[in-house]
Amino acid sequence: MSQPHSSAPERVTPSGRWYALAALLVVAGIAGAVVVALVGFVHMSDRVDGFQRVQVPGSADVRITETGGYTVYFEYPNASSRVFRGNVNVQLLDPDGASVPLADYSSALTYGFGGHEGRAGFSFDAARPGTYHMVTQGDSGVTAAIGRGIGTSLASTIVLALGIGAAGVVLGVVVLIVVAVKRGSSKRRIAAAGSWGYSAGPPQRY
Repeated sequence: MSQPHSSAPERVTPSGRWYALAALLVVAGIAGAVVVALVGFVHMSDRVDGFQRVQVPGSADVRITETGGYTVYFEYPNASSRVFRGNVNVQLLDPDGASVPLADYSSALTYGFGGHEGRAGFSFDAARPGTYHMVTQGDSGVTAAIGRGIGTSLASTIVLALGIGAAGVVLGVVVLIVVAVKRGSSKRRIAAAGSWGYSAGPPQRY
């Protein structure tokens, strides 16, 4: 009398470890977004701390080391949540003593970093490096701060952080769905093989 042949049960594929990879991608994406946001925050805070400042009313020299666009910000308590209702006039003179045109800032850009709260007031273009002279007049309690624009850097940091986070989450979800579908198909195939693969063997003669 022959013994029935036994074989190892077929495994469900792909391995369930792929679920761990999916979770890792999601976590990595979120962690990467947080790191980028924190680095951007620190960089922006250092940038704001480095602004050159002139009290209102008052005057002071401002050193411009590079040509290009700059912004004049007004710093005062709660600048990020309210518009200053007082009166402030600013005049900027280039190294030759000529007046530098100041344009009203095109949007409501505010910041709050390192104990500084400010709101963008004017923008100007520095045609050449050198020592500029700023004269401010108006209500006290306001500080005029000069520095490179932070709007583009802030937007870039936000977009990059969101992009990294979204990429990690999307990739993780895609891997999760693909693995779940393939494992479901594998389970159905194994179940079908178990249902139709039973054989009673040849009839026995006595």
